[in-house]
Amino acid sequence: MYEIEVVIAISAVLAGWYFLGSYQNRKLTSKVWSAVLEQMEEFASEMAARELGGSAFIAVAKGTRSPFRRIEMAYTSLPREILINYLISKAMGRRDLLSVVADFNTTPKGERTLKDFPDLAVDALSLRIQGGNPNLRIIMSAEQVLNGSLERILSAVRAACSSGLC
Repeated sequence: MYEIEVVIAISAVLAGWYFLGSYQNRKLTSKVWSAVLEQMEEFASEMAARELGGSAFIAVAKGTRSPFRRIEMAYTSLPREILINYLISKAMGRRDLLSVVADFNTTPKGERTLKDFPDLAVDALSLRIQGGNPNLRIIMSAEQVLNGSLERILSAVRAACSSGLC
C-alpha cells in the first residue's frame, strides 16, 4: 500500500543527494586547484589544467624551475554524487587524492621514500624518488594539499637534490 510512497521518497533522497554531492565535489575540487596554484608558484611559472567533470583534473606545470624538468598532477574526488558508492568508498578508507609525478633535470643518485624524510610524515601518504621515469611520485590527500603540504614536500625534495641526491 505504501510501496509507491517509499519508492518516491528514496528516489527524492537519492536525487537530492546527487546534487548535494556534485556541489560538494565541485567546491572541493576548486579549493584543491586554488591551493595547487598557490603552492606551485615557486616551482613553475604556470599551470595548465584540464577538468574532468567537477570531480577531477589533470594538470601540467609549464616553465618548471630547477631541479624539476617536468611536473604533472592528477586529482580525483570520492564519488559523492552517488550515495551508495560514496558510503562504500568511505567504508573502504578511500580519500580524495592528488597524485604528483615529476622528473628531475638529472637522474637521482639512489632511491628515497617517505621514511627518508621524517619531517614530511604527515604531509604525504606516499613519496618515492627513484632513478627510473618518473623520478618522483607523491600521493597526497586533499586535506594535505589544503594544509600546504605540496609546497613543503617539493621544497624538501629540492633541498635533497641540492644536497647531492640529484
